[in-house]
Amino acid sequence: MIVKRRQKYIPCLYQTDYWVVKHLNKFFRSELSKYITAGKYVCDIGCGEQPLRSVIEDLVGRYFGVDVVNNTKNNVDLIANIHTVPLPDNTFDVILCSEVLEHVMDVKNAFCELARLIKPGGHIVLTSPFAYPLHEEPFDYVRITPYMIRECSRAANLYIVHLGTTGNELEVIAVVWCNMWERMTSGSKSLTREILNAVMNIPVNFIILLLSGIFGNILPSKYFLSSVCVISKPCSCQRTY
Repeated sequence: MIVKRRQKYIPCLYQTDYWVVKHLNKFFRSELSKYITAGKYVCDIGCGEQPLRSVIEDLVGRYFGVDVVNNTKNNVDLIANIHTVPLPDNTFDVILCSEVLEHVMDVKNAFCELARLIKPGGHIVLTSPFAYPLHEEPFDYVRITPYMIRECSRAANLYIVHLGTTGNELEVIAVVWCNMWERMTSGSKSLTREILNAVMNIPVNFIILLLSGIFGNILPSKYFLSSVCVISKPCSCQRTY
């Protein structure tokens, strides 16, 4: 079975997921550049269409893709479930786990497997959607909060380097509206649907861009788009917290 997934993380105002992509693109480019250097062995787990492969390879990282199914390019290196990846302990310097955990039934176990695969002193760069519609059904199981990430990290003897959220209430509204419209027009012909979606998405995203710039700093951000974090496996001289 081949599942079509996100091809790239390049934000455009006409996109249904403009705000999701905008924030994730900024996060990935900032964090991956901190931890990937020449020769680092990088696992993209739940890699899908490998939208960040070029970023990793531009940083001269050694890319290795893992997923439960192959992609449309048929270039996933290892077909495996995140709960049981048939590779030795301490294999990777960096693990990327992007928009994957919502499709995992046992999140704590997944964290333990990530902890097993990462080398001591290595880093896991992880994102997970929060305010986002059902997708890849019926394999969409959970939305996790930063508090769940902290607890799962503690249970797996990992420690938090960075933990935060992306987006605010206004941006969530934009994503909900654009996704609602796209799904309502799903029966239209492809070109017609793309034009309709662009016509609806651009003004909504542009208005929210202006409003978020004005009011974003005072919004409570209790509704947000994604949880983003970097977690690390301690060396023997370090303690977890």
